[in-house]
Amino acid sequence: MENTMETYVAKALEGYEQNYAGISEAIEKMEGQLAQMREHKAEMAVGIKEMKELLGLEEEDEEPKLRMLTPEE
Repeated sequence: MENTMETYVAKALEGYEQNYAGISEAIEKMEGQLAQMREHKAEMAVGIKEMKELLGLEEEDEEPKLRMLTPEE
């Protein structure tokens, strides 16, 4: 019985170690992709700003401003 339990735990450990390595690799890959996406986003923001300036468009706020309505409105 002890040998069976050791075999089971050893196989479980091996599986965990393999999965851990795979997950770690996937996280590194995704972090690299995220860094590239952030860089691309920043480049796009610069391009948008430059194009708006060339077209003479006002810079828009990214988030609309909210205001309270009075009962008269």
